[in-house]
Amino acid sequence: MVGHAANELLSTQKASDSGLKVVLHPLPILEISDFIVRGYQRGLRGAVVGALLGQQNGREITIEHSFSCKSAKNADGLYELDQEWFKKRLEQMKLVHKSPALDLVGWYSLVPKTGPSALHLPIHRQISSYNESAVLLGFHVEDVLSPASGDPLPITIYESNMEAEDSKEAGEGEDKEMKDAEAPTNMVLRFRKLPYTTDTGEAEMIAMQFIREGGANAATVDGNEKHILEQFDKKIAVNDGKGKRRAVAYEESSKSKKDAAARPTEPATRNPDANLTRAEAEYMSALQAKYNAIKMMRSRLGLIITYLQNLPPAFTAGTQTTSEAADFARASNGQYTIPSNNILRHIQALVTNADLVAPAEQATLEREIQRETNDVNLISMISDLMSSVNEAREAGKKFHVVESARNSRQGRVAATSGSLYEQSLFESELGMGGDGDFADGSDSVLAQY
Repeated sequence: MVGHAANELLSTQKASDSGLKVVLHPLPILEISDFIVRGYQRGLRGAVVGALLGQQNGREITIEHSFSCKSAKNADGLYELDQEWFKKRLEQMKLVHKSPALDLVGWYSLVPKTGPSALHLPIHRQISSYNESAVLLGFHVEDVLSPASGDPLPITIYESNMEAEDSKEAGEGEDKEMKDAEAPTNMVLRFRKLPYTTDTGEAEMIAMQFIREGGANAATVDGNEKHILEQFDKKIAVNDGKGKRRAVAYEESSKSKKDAAARPTEPATRNPDANLTRAEAEYMSALQAKYNAIKMMRSRLGLIITYLQNLPPAFTAGTQTTSEAADFARASNGQYTIPSNNILRHIQALVTNADLVAPAEQATLEREIQRETNDVNLISMISDLMSSVNEAREAGKKFHVVESARNSRQGRVAATSGSLYEQSLFESELGMGGDGDFADGSDSVLAQY
């Protein structure tokens, strides 16, 4: 998608004439950059094309979400969208983003700095069939490959409109040829740059914060995680007929099962991170990221040391100039490195700034670190002691409850036995017989009452 210096598809009208305003959110930028990086890593053979979702309120367009699209070459060798696939995916995305309701507002692709070319027209016409005022977001890869400090986003947003074919050829202030009003005018599609502003919502800020901190959570994939990933790859998505998709594992073929059985079984290794809390896992991930950074720095320092050690001896002794030493190194067939004043100046600046990183008073720093370590250990011991005291207190409470229950049970047993003893003593004093009658016949007396 390379354009010419004078792009015939760019309009000469000013962007302020249309009054269209575009508000760009960060999530589409992340999705576009992620799609480009993944496509490059996977060797994507096709066009980098995607759809833009947002809202259009009058002359204001918001670009809030995006998704990549499937494309294929047509009979003319130009890329076009898969209409059936795109229509189905667009309906799915509208169903997901229905509060607030988002609709198709445009599409994105790789566009040179000179503007869109004829290669972009087939897809733009397809998108325009869904939205007549669709915009084109052009991503400039050349700005990413050679970045500079203070550069804006490598993005240009275009709107399209139909203009007369001779409107671009006639400049401002020039006399135009008088033509018959009834003569048909040939209309062509041209693009015009639009100014845009960036906006970020609260949910997007949370996502950006998560992505920013995600770099510190880089960790290597162990055997168990690799096994999980393999099991995940063995799942396919199945439509249940209700608009939802679920992951279902498919049955392996007999050949794959035989191959798996023929492989030597490896002993299962226990994952040391299985019982870690989330805070501990993040801490370990941060340490892993620092370890990777230190490892990379060590390799870079080793490269610098090797470069300095392999310089021509005459150059290090000061008897040769840089150009002479460079010619001598080229003639040595790789035995010596080629001197470069630019590289040597960078190394000198690095060595000079190394003193700024090291502390001025190393002994004071070590004492402070030792003091903080002792404070941490003391707090840990006090915490363990308080935990033990709480456990002892809980044990005392439980013991008191058990003793109280046992004492109350013994009191009830004693009271019951005492009442039985008093009853037997009362019966013996009254002289009650074995059959329940009084021995002296006083039951007849009591019966009178």
